Amino acid sequence: KLVQDENYKFWLGGFIEGEGSLVISVVKNDKLKFKLALQPEFNVVQHENGILLLYAFQTLFEDKGSVHQKSGSDKVWVYSIKGTENLMKYVLPFFNEYVALYSSKYRTDILQTFTLVLTRLAESREKPISKEEMVELIKLVYGFNPDGKGKQRKRTLQETLDIVTQPF
Repeated sequence: KLVQDENYKFWLGGFIEGEGSLVISVVKNDKLKFKLALQPEFNVVQHENGILLLYAFQTLFEDKGSVHQKSGSDKVWVYSIKGTENLMKYVLPFFNEYVALYSSKYRTDILQTFTLVLTRLAESREKPISKEEMVELIKLVYGFNPDGKGKQRKRTLQETLDIVTQPF
């Protein structure tokens, strides 16, 4: 298979430089202890003409994630993989080997921050995240990509911190 070819993996790594993103969403959920969840994700966006590239990522990551239409656009598609375990098992090793070394977009601090948040989320199954840690993680997430293009967050950092720090 082409996705097993080392040169193709490096090519996909370069493709991520232009069309991929590491994202950590902050989602409000009143059922959770701190009323917020951190949801990490990796995605790649492509016009329908290049949809096979999105399926190449899905194959590369052992059929984890999904390919779906981008909301609000009938000709743009997205490959998306979520879940702390999936991201740690598939995406981080790929980034470390095929993307980060050659990237200007994924500077060390971005990948380190993403890795730090993922690691702490994974550990939270054994050791729950304290309010203070959640505040620090949210500050990291808000500083994650300050010069980034695209969507702005729904809430300011202060509005988000106010949700976490309010009394239970």
